[in-house]
Amino acid sequence: MNRAKIIKVICTCFCMCMFQYALAQEDERYQRDTTYTPNESSENVHILRIKKGYLLGDGITFISGKGNFNLSPSLQTLYLVNSINKNLSAPNSTFAINRARLNVFSNLFENKISLSARLNFATNYASTTTGNRSFNTVLQEANIEYRPNRTHSFNFGLRADYVDGRETRIEGESIGFIDRSLVSDAFDAIFDFGVRYKGNYRLGGTNLIKSYLSVTTGDSRSALQKNFGGFKYGIRLDYLPFDKFSRAGEFYMDDLYREEKPKLVIGLVYSYNDGATSAKGTNGGRWLYGDADRNVLLPSYTKFGTDYLFKYNGWYSMGSFVATRATVPNNIAGEFRLDGSFITYPAAQTAEQTKDKVLSRLNLGRGFNVQAGYLFPSNWAMGARYSTLKENNITAAFADYDRSYTFVTTKYLSGNSLKIQFELGYNQLREALKTSTQNGTYYSQVQFTIQL
Repeated sequence: MNRAKIIKVICTCFCMCMFQYALAQEDERYQRDTTYTPNESSENVHILRIKKGYLLGDGITFISGKGNFNLSPSLQTLYLVNSINKNLSAPNSTFAINRARLNVFSNLFENKISLSARLNFATNYASTTTGNRSFNTVLQEANIEYRPNRTHSFNFGLRADYVDGRETRIEGESIGFIDRSLVSDAFDAIFDFGVRYKGNYRLGGTNLIKSYLSVTTGDSRSALQKNFGGFKYGIRLDYLPFDKFSRAGEFYMDDLYREEKPKLVIGLVYSYNDGATSAKGTNGGRWLYGDADRNVLLPSYTKFGTDYLFKYNGWYSMGSFVATRATVPNNIAGEFRLDGSFITYPAAQTAEQTKDKVLSRLNLGRGFNVQAGYLFPSNWAMGARYSTLKENNITAAFADYDRSYTFVTTKYLSGNSLKIQFELGYNQLREALKTSTQNGTYYSQVQFTIQL
């Protein structure tokens, strides 16, 4: 499938920061420091200062007559102990830097234009591709957003996608658990490059609709080199019957600001990738197929989901359901190796076998996740989560662990900018993989988070 090359990344700077609130990926993630008003119209930066009454997470802000520019680093350190044995024997331990990020964000021209980027210097992702299909995993976001007014915005570039689950709308530093759920790991591509629209619509009273549209590569960060497949088209509709959450509360888990009135968001999300080249859209170019004339042929990949988030007086609950399916072209005759050469499938291989081979490389099935927690007035929080996966009969082996039970305790010292988390969990192996001594992984882990 021939496609025009995606426009090169416009800007290598700028990601997000969210002062004493949690980091958020949406409209309320940054506020200008109003304790200083520049008297000059010069475009040059003429003051560098730490925000008055500085709190962790504020970062350092450069201010000019045209706008501001903020730098905010964050670090998460982790210690993990786990065992795969029923009697908890032979434990393994791991020390890790879970995230080490530099977030950069800028608002320009009275907040009409914002630029953002994020680098994560700690990454445990190992690409299975080589040569021309390898890609940089350090750069996580780099995008420009234009806001013609307060209710509409257009975004262009690399960022966390609108059409993944609600968990991915929340930054890693702000989730109520140490890791995201099995469902998110199985189905969320998270980062992608494309064009997006976001709009807020009042239905009367406190009723609010948030709409999100996107056209992206479906190849994630590997698309910065080339769009290997087709395009991914997505839509999300969020309904908030009780108006917005306080202090961007839609974009972190625990109810840190103890909503005085119930707040709820219910979302529906749908995406269609007309040329999928990896299991779920994170490693574009991994699998490329062709017909007898070596024209590229690719499967389509469809994802549907629904999710919610509820908060009230220190309590929160969040849940999601996701289902995926795929369609395979009829005349696939072979596949391209990573070096670009073409392998023709054996003549004895039937069309049904070819179809099964293609489907076996995609994450196909469904998943369900539900979690809840409570924040005590002492800023101690407790939470629990249950996740389950059901893979199709012919699919990539993404559900070796098909159930997960997780319990977490968090001490918030300065919101999500300074906290300590302790987590206990059990990931259960699917029935076919259980043995007399092993039925899953038992683990405990501690994580320390700081955002400057």
